[in-house]
Amino acid sequence: MQIERREVLRYLGYKGQEINEELDNKISEAISICEKLVQPKSIVKRYKLDKENRMLGGTTLHLKGDVIWKHLEKCSEVYLIAGTLGFDIEKRIARAFKEDATLAVILDSAATAAIESYLDDVEKSFPEKDLRWRFSCGYGDWPIEQQKEICNLLNTPKEIGVFCSSAYMLTPQKSVTAIVGIVDER
Repeated sequence: MQIERREVLRYLGYKGQEINEELDNKISEAISICEKLVQPKSIVKRYKLDKENRMLGGTTLHLKGDVIWKHLEKCSEVYLIAGTLGFDIEKRIARAFKEDATLAVILDSAATAAIESYLDDVEKSFPEKDLRWRFSCGYGDWPIEQQKEICNLLNTPKEIGVFCSSAYMLTPQKSVTAIVGIVDER
């Protein structure tokens, strides 16, 4: 996992504005704090796709929406992934909001860059090289409500300490669930 400065800036909405020394130092501080506090964990399971019934084979999970199926049209298998940075970074971000709102916003962006980088690394460990990009509930017409079903399938509370609320939000907040399609060999 690499927390890249350009990614932190991207999540901050940077569009080429000048960055003064104070802000530059806060970005460095946020990256350093994040690197010390994150405790990345993930769980991955592989499933066959049952395209006829629009579900994950061997499960009761019906993948709802058309966009997810278009995304997976050249795939017959997928990986379900859940990843998290843990609660320590979340607690530090909350504390920063009370002490230094600027640092808190930058720290939040650094943590977002960290979870994405971590999941990139998880994907790089897959033996297949022809994969569809990570696709999460809430993209397009894939209902966010299915996030709870994915957490249940992966047993995220027990396996990595990730919980899905009744509003389908994940805690810790710097957590992600996603599906990655394995493109069929031609």
